[in-house]
Parts: sequence; C-alpha cells; structure tokens
Amino acid sequence: MAIKIKINNQSQEQKGNWFKLHDAAELLSVSEITLRRKIKTGKIKSELREGKYFVFLSEKQYKGKKQEIYEIEKYLLEKEEEIKNLKTQLLDQKILINALEEKVKQYNKNFS
Repeated sequence: MAIKIKINNQSQEQKGNWFKLHDAAELLSVSEITLRRKIKTGKIKSELREGKYFVFLSEKQYKGKKQEIYEIEKYLLEKEEEIKNLKTQLLDQKILINALEEKVKQYNKNFS
C-alpha cells in the first residue's frame, strides 16, 4: 500500500503498510506506550479505527525486521527438526535398553 505524505509542503508517495498498534510496536521493538507518544506528537502516521489505533510503517521501517523474523522462524524450524530427530534417537535408545535389560534378566535366570 502506498500513501501520500506531505514533507516540507511537498507531497511524496511512501510505500508501506498499516499495522495494529501492538504489531507495530513489536516490529519496531518499542513499547506500545512509546508508539502512543509518537502518535500524540505526530512523529508517526496513525489512524483510529473503531477505537483501535493503526500505525503506518514504511517498508524502510519494518523491512529489516521482517528479515529478522524470517531468520528466527527458519532457525526455530531447524531446531524443531533437531528435536524431532533427537526424540526418535531417544526412543530407539529406550527400546535398545529394554531389550538389553530383558537379556540380562534371562541371563541371570539361567545362571541362578
């Protein structure tokens, strides 16, 4: 989405998106209170829709954050796969331990 913003009485089109206040705060790594202060002082473009604030963030403001989120999600997926593999290995080890314990019990019975 693009909006027109006046800077020094010149209209400029700026690409970006509207975000709920909470989501914008998360993307910018600031508190909601900080964003509300910026809205109040006019430092950030906002709209009040049905009693909720929406904040316009330019692509420049959140593009780097989107990449960070993508990298974190990728990292988490890799770790989830590692955990899945480790759980499988653990289950295999438990099965092996149970089989060996049975052999030990039979061995002890035979030599008792």
